[in-house]
Amino acid sequence: MRSLASSTALLTLFLSCPAFADPTVMVGISVNFGGGEQPAWGVTGKILSNDKPDQVVGAAGATWFFEGYWGLDAGIGYTFDEGAATLTYDFLNERPQFSVGWADIDSVC
Repeated sequence: MRSLASSTALLTLFLSCPAFADPTVMVGISVNFGGGEQPAWGVTGKILSNDKPDQVVGAAGATWFFEGYWGLDAGIGYTFDEGAATLTYDFLNERPQFSVGWADIDSVC
């Protein structure tokens, strides 16, 4: 009986999902707004703190704006099945930024 309990516990351990989060990447479109200026659109790449769907995550990234300048930002976001949306602050341009795009989300667990 003890062998069965040990085997069951070991099998459960190997089949369960790990409890830690893996970072992932996001690529998408962003818009800087506010600051008394016109909205600025760009292409962004971000690192997200978690690769699981339906999670609040930390986000940090860089954006190239179509007007020809760069931005660096950090903030929070939310992951979906195959994407994410973030609300960050662009430190180079001193403006809030909203981004949405594809993210490498792990939906196994």
